[in-house]
Amino acid sequence: MEILLLLVEAILVYGLVLGAHALRHRVGLTYFYAIIGSITAIMSWVTDAGIRVEMGGITFLVGSTVFYTSLLLGVFVVYVFDGPRATRIAIFTVLGISMLMPVIALILNLQASLVHGGKLGYLPMPSLRINSASVFATFMDLIFLAVAWEFLQNRLPGLHYWVRAFATLLGVMWLDVVLFNTGAFAGQPDFLNILKGTLYSRMIISVFAAPILVLYLSWEGRREGIPSEHRPLLAILQQFSEVKQELNIAQQEIERRKKAEAALMESEEKMRRLAATDGLTGLANRRHFREQAIKEIAECVRYQRTLSLLMVDLDRFKAVNDTYGHESGDKVLVSFARSAEETAREIDVVGRLGGEEFALLLPNTDTEGAAILAERLRRAMEENRVRTHTDEITVTISIGLARWSEGESLDDLLKRADQALYRAKNTGRNRVEIAGSPA
Repeated sequence: MEILLLLVEAILVYGLVLGAHALRHRVGLTYFYAIIGSITAIMSWVTDAGIRVEMGGITFLVGSTVFYTSLLLGVFVVYVFDGPRATRIAIFTVLGISMLMPVIALILNLQASLVHGGKLGYLPMPSLRINSASVFATFMDLIFLAVAWEFLQNRLPGLHYWVRAFATLLGVMWLDVVLFNTGAFAGQPDFLNILKGTLYSRMIISVFAAPILVLYLSWEGRREGIPSEHRPLLAILQQFSEVKQELNIAQQEIERRKKAEAALMESEEKMRRLAATDGLTGLANRRHFREQAIKEIAECVRYQRTLSLLMVDLDRFKAVNDTYGHESGDKVLVSFARSAEETAREIDVVGRLGGEEFALLLPNTDTEGAAILAERLRRAMEENRVRTHTDEITVTISIGLARWSEGESLDDLLKRADQALYRAKNTGRNRVEIAGSPA
């Protein structure tokens, strides 16, 4: 009775795999790959559980009789009708699930031992040796399947179709027996008995499964009008060698995209800097300075901070342009910009508002601190010498200082600092004037 149930189960699972393949022209191979992945997962669990059926002294493992053989049939028909590329996907699906399932079983058993103090009865603890042997043997089996099929066609072209299918299937089965049992049980006292018994059972399974395979190959070929294509002997290996090339191409494409994204980000950052920067001096331009000033005022309102503003104008700058030329005038402007940056703190904002007019925004700075910084900047410019091709130019500055008052807008603050600057210009230049409190 048990052997009958095993055969019925095998026919149903074989039919499920072959049926999914037969529907590929309607729904694609996605469902087929999903089914063989699921069957691989079940096979891993059933194999670890050691579920078996005895008949006439021969042991039939459910994992190999039903599920492993169905995977062979699935990969077989994919290779024959869909080619090496589709076969490669099927093989990677089987291998991926084969490696993943023992890891999942191990994690769940460890979790169960931590929580309940015992193992999961329905999910056996995986064996590293057995599972490693299974993964390696499965990979070699599926490769050998394609190679053996082409080898028999190339070397024995007159071989009958069903004989070729049976010989390929049996060859793969026996290869699996040798590889798996050697990897899993070599060195154990009953190794040879296990090997011998498994060879017998696999031969019987091949006799049972080969007619199903041949019937499907013949039916599918007639139904779709697809001849079984003959390929080079190592077509499947050539396909696997192309994987590395494809991965290299993909990696190169990823690197190219990363470089393009980095270049784009760098370009965008450069554009942002250009949009916020004065082209001559490299200081913040008028728009960016105002944006920063508005943010600082908002911070002052929120955190009750102090803020001071310096308005700076180069004294008699028009005379410098008229006497020495605009090129020398530009050098003076750049020289002041460097002096202002050196004098200012890291948190300060230095901007060019236009022409020879500049401004310094001084966060967390009261009137006294701002006056000290303004005087330091004034002396630095007074002592500065701007060298041209023929002359040295000295230019002084006038500074208007205003401290922000609660409730004051940026325009009001700028206006008060500008009025203080106007007084400095009208009372002799080269000086610092402090604005009074707002009215």
